[in-house]
Amino acid sequence: MEIQGLGLSSTVLSNANTNTAVGIALLDKAMSTDQENGEALTKMLERSVNPMVGQNIDIRL
Repeated sequence: MEIQGLGLSSTVLSNANTNTAVGIALLDKAMSTDQENGEALTKMLERSVNPMVGQNIDIRL
């Protein structure tokens, strides 16, 4: 293998590692966002079942 070919191989592998790292970071962010959206949806659905629960407090003295 020529020296130029070795340098090119190193550059290609470095770019592949960078692309993999960026892909993993994007996937992690997407999963985090999906989890937050799921929790918000769950809260919204819980409120829609009994929308008045917790809205008013009846106090008698």
